[in-house]
Amino acid sequence: MRIWLDVITPKQARLMAAIASRLGEDYLITVKGLRESVDLLRRLGVEYRVVGRYAPSGLRDKLLAYADRVRLLIDHVLSFSPDALISFSSPEAVRVAFGLSIRAITMNDTPHSYHVARLTFPLSWRVVYPEAIPKGDMINLGASDESLVPYGGVDEVAWVKDYVLSVPRIEREFKVFIRPEESGASYLLGKSESLALRLIDVALDSGAEVLVKPRYESQAREIRRSRAFKEGRLILVENTVDTLDLFSRISLVITGGGTMAREAALLGTPSISVFPLNVRLHVNDYLQDRGFPIWRANKLEDARRLTVEILRDPDSFAVDTRGMVSSLEDPRDVIASLVGEIDVG
Repeated sequence: MRIWLDVITPKQARLMAAIASRLGEDYLITVKGLRESVDLLRRLGVEYRVVGRYAPSGLRDKLLAYADRVRLLIDHVLSFSPDALISFSSPEAVRVAFGLSIRAITMNDTPHSYHVARLTFPLSWRVVYPEAIPKGDMINLGASDESLVPYGGVDEVAWVKDYVLSVPRIEREFKVFIRPEESGASYLLGKSESLALRLIDVALDSGAEVLVKPRYESQAREIRRSRAFKEGRLILVENTVDTLDLFSRISLVITGGGTMAREAALLGTPSISVFPLNVRLHVNDYLQDRGFPIWRANKLEDARRLTVEILRDPDSFAVDTRGMVSSLEDPRDVIASLVGEIDVG
């Protein structure tokens, strides 16, 4: 069995590396040229090929980058001759798989990302998604009823579970990690203000050490211009970090996305997602309903209140999640089962 896995974002690097390791098959990992994704794959010690470039802004540039990457992927895929594609709604990879009659297993936990869902769901053999997301949402985005494969967990279990169960609990440091919004995503184009970055001063006022990890150089420039950075009161994290190790020993994670919030919560570390769209994050709610320490705030006053409350006594918000994580279904098992259904004869 030959498996092709495609990676675009850092989350997908974690996810696809974990799946490739579990499958133990002959695999090819292709990755779009986003520096953080490439660095993370290198750090994880998996083989990969960089194919195509990442276009963070501009509809024309995104479309041109898409067309270029489709063309470049064709030769790589033809030379590898895979039996299946596994991706997280990669528009280029799914289009190539469809055109070359390769079965596409598409993972997705972000129905609010309308564009990539519409481009990938209708062309996918199977669409794997957390059961927290209403089935109707996936069908409305183009998935067929017979393609849908729900599971009782979240994607982040794939790379957090083994770590949680193998590493002893350690004393937490009074540190806050802040990650701004994914301003280059298609669903956030035109939304320039970062709610996450506006919480830096709130965290600093609590006396915590603050680490900020930008997504793009434009965000890094904004941080460098801040008074707190010039005064040496916050740390700009520019290299790829081991989030599992870091998040397991700090007090709070604040992110403009969802992945790091869920990753931290699975580790038992309080997290706040300040995701800016006014949509329900079903997977976050799923974890919160099961007792994981994760909160959502898309208004500045709510985010400030939560940050102050947690940092007043962060240990009281931390949770021992080892038994809780074990009860969640691992998406690696779901993918392995689907791969086993494919007849390569």
